[in-house]
Parts: sequence; structure tokens; C-alpha cells
Amino acid sequence: MNNAVEEACKKSNERKITVSGDGTWQKRGFSSLHVVVEVLSNGPTAKVLDLERLSKKCLICTGLLSIKYSDPKQYSEIKNNHQCEINHVGSSGTVSFYFF
Repeated sequence: MNNAVEEACKKSNERKITVSGDGTWQKRGFSSLHVVVEVLSNGPTAKVLDLERLSKKCLICTGLLSIKYSDPKQYSEIKNNHQCEINHVGSSGTVSFYFF
């Protein structure tokens, strides 16, 4: 991200740059489990300055529920060693407040 910011500043010959942001939900409405938000520089050559994917659900955690009782040892091992994808708690509609 820092490289993109530096490059955008260099192209515009200023340290202050104008940016815009946008986001999209996986499905229509405010009930989506996955959201993508991006921040772009405005100017002669637009750059993607930041891109974030937010999830309210982890597919690994959800899939693990199928073996929770049939193989508790494997369930525990995977659950404790995977990188959980959940990085947003709350309404999908509140995601825009994180970035804008």
C-alpha cells in the first residue's frame, strides 16, 4: 500500500492526493457475509491504494462442524491451527464506516 501511495503522490507532484472509495457486497442488501472495500487515488493515473476483504463467516470453521463430534481430535487440531477468515462482527451495512 505504501508504494502505491508514494507513486500516486509522485505522479501528481503533491503530497496531498484526492482519493475515493467504494465497496461491494457478495449479494444484494445488507445481509451479505463477505464485503470488499477499496480506496483509489484520483488523478491522471489512478492507483489502488488499499483493498480489504471483510468476512462475517469462515468457511473452514463452518466446514469443521461436520466432524466436530465424529472426530473431536482432528476438529480441535484444525480449529486451533487454521487462520480464521472472520474479521468483521456486526451488520454488513456498517462496513463502510470502517473506511470512509
